[in-house]
Amino acid sequence: MQLEMLAMETSAKRFVVVLLMTQLIARHHPSSAVRTDADGRLRYLLTEQQPVDTLVANVAGDAGLSTDDGDARYVLINNNEQTTRLFRIDGDGLLRTSDVVDRDVLCPQQPACSVLLDAAVQRGSDVRIIKIHIEIIDLNDNAPLFAEPETEFHLAEPTPPGILFPLPVAADPDSPLNGVIGYRLSPESDVFGVRVQNLSTGDLDVRLVLYRLLDRQRKDRYTFSLIAFDGGQPQLSGSIVVKIFVEEVRQYLPRFDRSSYEAQVRENSPAGSIVIRLHASAAPRATIIYSFSRRTQVIYGTVFAINSTTGIITLLGAVDRASYNLSV
Repeated sequence: MQLEMLAMETSAKRFVVVLLMTQLIARHHPSSAVRTDADGRLRYLLTEQQPVDTLVANVAGDAGLSTDDGDARYVLINNNEQTTRLFRIDGDGLLRTSDVVDRDVLCPQQPACSVLLDAAVQRGSDVRIIKIHIEIIDLNDNAPLFAEPETEFHLAEPTPPGILFPLPVAADPDSPLNGVIGYRLSPESDVFGVRVQNLSTGDLDVRLVLYRLLDRQRKDRYTFSLIAFDGGQPQLSGSIVVKIFVEEVRQYLPRFDRSSYEAQVRENSPAGSIVIRLHASAAPRATIIYSFSRRTQVIYGTVFAINSTTGIITLLGAVDRASYNLSV
């Protein structure tokens, strides 16, 4: 019986020794997969929305510092108070979160999001600065959101097919990879569709397209859901109700402010220069679409362009004639 108790006691001591050795190795072992950036900063990855006190890195181990004597003092210093308060570093040189890191607040819709910190390590009269680079990884934690729950269009019955009407766009603060990547109408229709184009600014231009002539006698109103979806996994979406009312033509007789307009353009004006802004009015809630006549589009379509929504005419190319007659 005494021999068995002695064996158990010896085993317990071995367990304590092994445990202490494991803790010692953990304190001094560098963080896994640690790297440095182009500026020589210790670079770490942190997924957003982690709970408070999440371990980010063993800064002391990665910087080759010993914590055996325990007389080192660590302080985070940074000019940006907002990012500094998100992290803390303890006496063992372990970097942890002191608040939940929300990437969409720090870097809304940005492809990359980084926090740069400096850790001051004081040992006696000696002070060393360790530079830290934390890259915040985005989660797809936001669904596309429209500013309003619904939108309306009032279209004249003889509206020609091919006309494009600007639709509302959804916002998503996530990074571009998890941001809005497309739109669709539900239910699908052979009368209306959606055209989505990528703009040079990185935004999406969304338009309602009329596929064929409207027939008010057959159907005088349409209701769709415009669905915006993102590129995340799992994919998230948001929607807005689109209501379209087909009106009799006599209710919609647009009138220009003037019967004719004159504008002067300098010969060396660059492409994109505004020539003139036209303005037409119609019945309340009417949707006015500006377009060149077929003849004007064929002859001058490479020199001038008209914005179908605003009525602004701009230059596409160089002018080489004394005058131009455009029909709108």
